[in-house]
Amino acid sequence: MARRLRLAAPLSAALALAACGWHLRGEMPGTKLENTLYLSGITNKNPFYGDFNQTLNNLGGALAPTPGLASAVVHITSAAHTRRPITLSQQGRANTFDLTYRVVYDVRSPKGEILIPQQELEIRRDYFNDQTTPLGQGYEEDMYRQEMQKEAARTLLRQVSYTLRQQRKTANPT
Repeated sequence: MARRLRLAAPLSAALALAACGWHLRGEMPGTKLENTLYLSGITNKNPFYGDFNQTLNNLGGALAPTPGLASAVVHITSAAHTRRPITLSQQGRANTFDLTYRVVYDVRSPKGEILIPQQELEIRRDYFNDQTTPLGQGYEEDMYRQEMQKEAARTLLRQVSYTLRQQRKTANPT
């Protein structure tokens, strides 16, 4: 009896959320054309390209093979990591670091109209390393960098999605 009660609570919460129309934040607009973006400025060998593509696919979108087949062209001017020491240990070695991932981009329509002027998206993380495990430090820093790239891709897609939705609302007021 207690087991059934424990299962009933999460099930009823899920049904209530489904019934009220709740959905995840950051969905892409409705039609296939609106879900198709073109990414320029970086190659498919750049890790950000893969994160952007995967995030777009997870939201039901796709990268267009040419700018003319997309609802928007996202041009990446630069995408780079920087690392800066913040504090030093008693031995004079850096033990706290500031990691920054900066993406400079603009978004245009396939016709070249500016939808989002050039902006800078910055993701920052601080992390402490006590210098006892140098191999672990490299692994930890790589994990931070990967997560920062994924967060930048999600944030950029939310901004593009919002802009496309606003553009659609102004073009088709109902």
